[in-house]
Amino acid sequence: MDLLVEKLDGSRYYLSQYKVLITDFEESAPSVTRNSKQLDQRNGNIDFGGWHTDKTINITGYYRADDIDEEETLREKLYALLSDPDGYYITQLKTTPSLAMERPGETSGGYYDKLSNYPSHKRFLVYTEAPEIELVGNVNGTLLYKLTAEFKTIKLPYGESVPHDLDIKPNVPYIGRNLLAGIDRTIHQAPGWFQWITNIPKKFIKVGESLCFSVFINNAPHAGELVKGNAYCIMRAIDISGNTLLEKIGNGINFDADGISQVSFVVPNSTDHVSLFIISNVMSANAYYGYPKVEFGTVATPYSPAPEDPDYNKWYFDTYYNTDNLFIPYAGTVPCNQLEQGFSIEMTAKGASSSLSLKIDDTELTYSGGVASGDVFLFTGFSYTQNGLSIVSKTNKAYFVLQPDKPNRITCNVPGTVRILGFQNLYA
Repeated sequence: MDLLVEKLDGSRYYLSQYKVLITDFEESAPSVTRNSKQLDQRNGNIDFGGWHTDKTINITGYYRADDIDEEETLREKLYALLSDPDGYYITQLKTTPSLAMERPGETSGGYYDKLSNYPSHKRFLVYTEAPEIELVGNVNGTLLYKLTAEFKTIKLPYGESVPHDLDIKPNVPYIGRNLLAGIDRTIHQAPGWFQWITNIPKKFIKVGESLCFSVFINNAPHAGELVKGNAYCIMRAIDISGNTLLEKIGNGINFDADGISQVSFVVPNSTDHVSLFIISNVMSANAYYGYPKVEFGTVATPYSPAPEDPDYNKWYFDTYYNTDNLFIPYAGTVPCNQLEQGFSIEMTAKGASSSLSLKIDDTELTYSGGVASGDVFLFTGFSYTQNGLSIVSKTNKAYFVLQPDKPNRITCNVPGTVRILGFQNLYA
C-alpha cells in the first residue's frame, strides 16, 4: 500500500517517494460525544443530543536506508511532511497484485515492484502529533525502520470525497442528439412523388457508426379530408463524386394511422455525406411530415430539436427540465450538513414569480421578494444572495442537509437550473 499526502496548497506527495511501504491502514468509527444533565431526585439523565467529534486513522509502514546518513535524511523529510500544524489530506492507496498466484520459487524477487495501487474513494483532513520511527534491524546490509503515526481528523470526523461543483440533471429518458439543425419540424408534401429534406454534413458522419433517421407521418392537423395512402423514409450514403454507396428504406406509415417511419444503417467507408428523403404515393397539401430526426444508434428515440436550434432551450425546459424533477445523487453514509460541510446551492431562475420556495425533501427555504427569469440565487446556509445582493432579511434563513439513503428531491415553485457548489459525499 501507499499513502497520498495532499497539502492545503494543493501539493501532493506519496510516502513511497520516501521509500516507505505502508503495511497497515486502520480507521476508527467517528467518536460520539453526548450532552446530558443529571438532576437531583430524578432517575437517569436529561439527554440534549449527541454528535460526532473526530475519527482516528493509524498507519504502519517500513522503509530501508543504506546507512545512517541516508536514514537521517529520510527521517527529516518524513517529519517535515507529516508534522504540519496546518493539517493535510491523506488518502489510502490500496494494493492490487498485477500477477496471478504462483508456486513458490516460480519467479524470484521484485514482488513489490509488481504491485499496482489505486486510491480509496475517500480522503481525510487530518493532523498527527508525532510520527514515530524505530529501528527494526539490519537486513542484508541495509537498515530497516518502522514508521507509525496516529492521525486525527481536523474539521469533519468523516471520510470525504473530493469536492466538485455538481450540475443537477433531470431524471429523464434517453434522448439522442438530433444531427439535423435548422430544419422546420413541419414539412408538408410538395408536388411530386418525393420530398428531399436535407443532407447531413460530413462533420456529423462517423464511418462505422450507426445512423438512424425518423420522421412522423400523418394527416395535417388542419386537413379537411383524410389523405389515403402511405409514406416512408429513405437514407442514402453518398460519396464525394455523388455516387450512392448504400441506400436503406424505412417502414411505411399510412397517413390515416399516424406513426413514425424510421431507417438505420452503418455508415460505409468513403461516405462524404448522407441524404434524407421521404417517399410518398400521394400528392396532397394535407400530407404531413413532422419532427425529422437523425441520431447515432439503430432505434429512434423521442423527438428533440438539435441543441443548435433556437427553440432547443424552450423545448428542453418545457418538456423535461423542471425543478420538481431533480434529485441530488448523494452517496455518502452520514448526513451532509450545509453549515458544517459548507456546500452552496446556486439556482438560476427560468421563470418569474412574486416569491421563491425551494425545498430539498422536507426542508423549505422561502424568499418573499420577486423573481425574474435569469436571476441567480446563491444559498450557503448563512448567506443568501440574489444576483450578488444580500436577501437574508427576506428569507426564513433555512439550511439544507443531504441525507443518505433518501432521494434528496428538489422542488421549487419557479422553474430553473440548480447547481451544488462544493458538493461532497461524507463517509463514517
